[in-house]
Amino acid sequence: MDENSYVAVVDKIRVIKLFPDMLVRFTLHTAFADVNCLVSKKELANLILLLEDGKFEVATFGHYNNRQQFVIEKFAVKNPDSFIREFVLKPLKSIA
Repeated sequence: MDENSYVAVVDKIRVIKLFPDMLVRFTLHTAFADVNCLVSKKELANLILLLEDGKFEVATFGHYNNRQQFVIEKFAVKNPDSFIREFVLKPLKSIA
């Protein structure tokens, strides 16, 4: 597995700031450790906020910043339900 990608469960989704640029943080629970993540792209942050804590597994791609936080550039939901298929995955295709 590439060091810049994870497949894990999303938990503790929080909005850090809304203005002028949106910033959302969450935790990925991997098999080995918990990874603190940030999303700064407004389109992706809005979609992450639709996910429930501890319910959905996502595959993520990104990089680490100087504070050792994983900054998400792309993500995909691994176990979507009908709501997530309609309101997260369809808009995600138009972004990518």
